[in-house]
Amino acid sequence: MAATFLVFLVAVFLGCAAQDEVLSFPDDFLFGAASAAYQVEGAWDQDGKGENIWDRLVHTHPEMIADGQNGDVATDAYHKYTEDIKALLELGVDFYRFSISWSRILPNGNISVINQPGIDYYNNIINALLANNIQPVVTMYHWDLPQPLQDLGGWPNSVMVDFFEDYARILFKNFGDRVKWWITFNEPYETTTGYSASTGVDAPAIDLSGIGDYLTAHTILKAHATAYHVYDTEFRAEQNGKIGITLNNDWQEPKTDSNDDKLAAELAMQFHLGWFAHPIYIGDYPEIMKERIANNSRAEGRNSSRLPVF
Repeated sequence: MAATFLVFLVAVFLGCAAQDEVLSFPDDFLFGAASAAYQVEGAWDQDGKGENIWDRLVHTHPEMIADGQNGDVATDAYHKYTEDIKALLELGVDFYRFSISWSRILPNGNISVINQPGIDYYNNIINALLANNIQPVVTMYHWDLPQPLQDLGGWPNSVMVDFFEDYARILFKNFGDRVKWWITFNEPYETTTGYSASTGVDAPAIDLSGIGDYLTAHTILKAHATAYHVYDTEFRAEQNGKIGITLNNDWQEPKTDSNDDKLAAELAMQFHLGWFAHPIYIGDYPEIMKERIANNSRAEGRNSSRLPVF
């Protein structure tokens, strides 16, 4: 019995050791933390910051949020970023990913007014992070479009590509000497929900389902590509950074082995992740999206598909 128990312990130990080796992180794996401007900064109208779509929504319709709360103060990172960095040091992170508020840099959404206090704020964060050996990872857009641009139609309007290009160039010029990791858009799928039937508490809460959401995605994809090429042609050689996009998706599994369930799972994946990833990696929307939306559009009596064409 003792010998058997000893063999069992050795087997368990070796099994755990092997498992630990398999599950070990690479030496160059980076651990970090992340935040989003509207969720943490507060100071929603201080030092020249303009109004964004979340400011407008929660102030106009406080009933949409539990207890009528909003991001006017949030965790007050605008005034307490040094405390946040101390917390990051205690966590021992390698990087901190934060987003820049477009409205804090360009209160009107365009380059007619460039808000220096906003630039100073993000410079202070970046410099403090680097002084503490924490790499800044900057998200350029996290679902907080300047309200003046929403007044022009928001993301369904393709002119947003030009506005985003100007905004991106300002960020690269002011911060790119120290920021080496850029993310153009965080979870662009979520931005589309503000223009679809799934909206309600998603800014700007406009129901343009089946048209506005597809136009939004199309504009964002072109804005992402434009910002990438601006960085590649104008800044990469000198700044030597990387630029990408963050996509989100819930993994889908068919409930059964039936063909209908398998198709449903595939459709869910393609209409969520494929919607954005396929154009980026392949150059066009998934075939199943193009076919389905075109067929539905014809059945509705439309002379063209509701899905835009690249």
